[in-house]
Amino acid sequence: MGFQTFSPFLTILLPFILASSSHSFCPTTTCKNDTLLPIRFPFHLKEQQPDNCSYPGFDLHCTDLGRTTISLPHAGEFLVRHINYETQHILLHDTNNCLPRKLLEGFDPSGSPFQADFYVNYTFFSCPARFENARYAVISCLSNSTRSVIAISSHDDTTAEVSESCQVIRSLLVPVVSSNNGDFTSGLSDDVWLSWFLPDCKECEARGGICGFHSNGNQQIGCFTDLRHSGDPEQTENSTGLKIFRIIAFSIAVPAIACAVGVGVFLCIMDRRDRRRGAQVNRALEQIAGTGQPLDTTMGLDQATIDSYTKVVVGESRRIPGVNDGSCPICLSDYSAKETLRCIPDCQHCFHADCIDEWLKMKGTCPVCRTTPADHAEV
Repeated sequence: MGFQTFSPFLTILLPFILASSSHSFCPTTTCKNDTLLPIRFPFHLKEQQPDNCSYPGFDLHCTDLGRTTISLPHAGEFLVRHINYETQHILLHDTNNCLPRKLLEGFDPSGSPFQADFYVNYTFFSCPARFENARYAVISCLSNSTRSVIAISSHDDTTAEVSESCQVIRSLLVPVVSSNNGDFTSGLSDDVWLSWFLPDCKECEARGGICGFHSNGNQQIGCFTDLRHSGDPEQTENSTGLKIFRIIAFSIAVPAIACAVGVGVFLCIMDRRDRRRGAQVNRALEQIAGTGQPLDTTMGLDQATIDSYTKVVVGESRRIPGVNDGSCPICLSDYSAKETLRCIPDCQHCFHADCIDEWLKMKGTCPVCRTTPADHAEV
């Protein structure tokens, strides 16, 4: 049994393999008044590009005024201000110029490919019209002649002071953006940054390529340097055998192996992660409580000071603000989506909130760089 036995089967499949291995050209386009906003894969501009040129959930359309818009299933319609294909971020603008209203009504990007990287808890207050506080900007689109609406983040220490004069409307998680120095940009403007993770074209974009489907009937993603393809006969002949091998291998062997290995690895990792994190936290606390510690004898902080430090909820992207990597330096466990982190002022190192809270009760310094945040908090 060899190639001769296999050749009838290959002869039947060959036309379909060759047909599916050729990429159809998808043009880049724009809406007439958004000429600086190129639309290409994974996005699809209705009535201007073929349906096979987009990934599911990335449909855009042009308004009567020639502006680019997108509709999110549970959040409504937004203008598209910018698309960063290399970092896979999209900047959306509320069409009614009042994003805080949409947030209060329940802004929810689920059901779409997009999500926020970080969330910070904000409390919205309804205050008398005469209420004045230079620290807080009045949200004009929610205010009127008798009431002024403001919003305060959870790590602001003046919430109690404001509560004496104002009424709480609602507390909710607001999508925010982390800057290079670890600070957070408020999500209370009329713009919101969201990111997408599938299809993953970051590496392709970084190399100067453009992602796309291999063909109309094949959902496999490829990276192309020239979407029109030169059609050079010699190049086509040299690549045909490799294309056939890739398609057969990926369509039969790889999914079966990946499924079996993936299930086993996932179960193993989850079990080891839970046990390791518990053991690491216990060892760390035991080391702190020991008496033979010559490097750092700073007294622990009180709970009020600890609570004043910024808390962040990790988004689905698991991007961590500041100068941190993907794991907690105390328990050594990787961060997961929806976990709560607490960040040290000035040095901007972040940790699991429960890990760093226990640490700071015993020692008032950052576990990584030994910065003493209490000194900065009192300034």
